[in-house]
Amino acid sequence: MNLFEYLCWVETEATAHAVGMPKTDKVESTWQAVLFRAGGRRMLVPLVQVRAILPPPRQVHIPGAKPWVVGLANMRGELTGVYDLARLFFDLPSEPGRHSVVLLAKTHRFSAAFIVDRSYGIRQIPFSAERAVKEPHLQGVLREVRMDNDWLPILNLETLVESDQFMNAVA
Repeated sequence: MNLFEYLCWVETEATAHAVGMPKTDKVESTWQAVLFRAGGRRMLVPLVQVRAILPPPRQVHIPGAKPWVVGLANMRGELTGVYDLARLFFDLPSEPGRHSVVLLAKTHRFSAAFIVDRSYGIRQIPFSAERAVKEPHLQGVLREVRMDNDWLPILNLETLVESDQFMNAVA
């Protein structure tokens, strides 16, 4: 057997014993979200709306502001408003802990950061698991997604910072 015949034999054997790639007929479209907890509730925010997830910064208190306005901080070289998401939505102050983080939002108008109790990381969310919220009661939440047998609200940070409730941060 010459070299060419040997290579043909190896190819035939490899093809005969190859397992092959898994075949899927259906490819499901997904999007990415950050899963977090605020006020004891798990929520999601689209990853494209989050510029960074950072440890809570030192803040300067703003006199006369609503209780959910934590203060101002220098974040990534920008003067950034820091807000307590649990207090804004549920009137419960965030409990500072070692898992507390700040979601630095990508907004067009100004820099905003939201303190949350914990971030669970990035999740792939199938578009098919999403639905409109039947009775929206949280500003910036218009949709929800099915995850782990629960319906979790999807927070739209752009809608939240444009809302009247958010713009009237002075007590």
